[in-house]
Amino acid sequence: MYIAIEGIDTSGKSTQIEMLKNEFKNALFVKEPGFTKLGKKLRKIIFEDDISKKAELFLFLADRSELIEKVIKPNFNKLIISDRSVISGIAYAMSFFDFDLLVNLNHFATDSIFPQFVIILKLDEDTLKNRLSKKEHDNIEKRGIEYLLKIQDNIISTCKRLEIPHLIIDASNSAQDINFRIKKAISGLIK
Repeated sequence: MYIAIEGIDTSGKSTQIEMLKNEFKNALFVKEPGFTKLGKKLRKIIFEDDISKKAELFLFLADRSELIEKVIKPNFNKLIISDRSVISGIAYAMSFFDFDLLVNLNHFATDSIFPQFVIILKLDEDTLKNRLSKKEHDNIEKRGIEYLLKIQDNIISTCKRLEIPHLIIDASNSAQDINFRIKKAISGLIK
């Protein structure tokens, strides 16, 4: 089963992924962007260079395509847990490009392999502001609070529009509470 953990920056995805590694020891854990050798190079460009929105979109698509081809397809019979996926890829790009175009490009890039279930960590505005104030910002985070909240709405609407089963969890709760809910959801899916 291919499961994605989604959420905007500072929602706690990385923390939850690390906690899940202790629970699901046989699962394959991946991330977007930057899991493959090519992906590491593309991630550096995306987050450090000043590139156009269209170039950024194509770099994300290249990263996703490489991950699907080299990692997801050969391991599709295993539990795969991904830190981000096509869902956030579309959600971030929706501010600049047509939704249907993005869906078509992602179908092409992934051979139509999308997550089978998505867990969305949702932040309220106050928690987001607090967490962002405590870290240095990358190129995406520099776009601001309103932008990130719009992306969060886009993540949820993308799951709905693509009819991908999903669970929304309040990311302002404790890491342990969030982890309990995620483990319960995943355990129910893989029985």
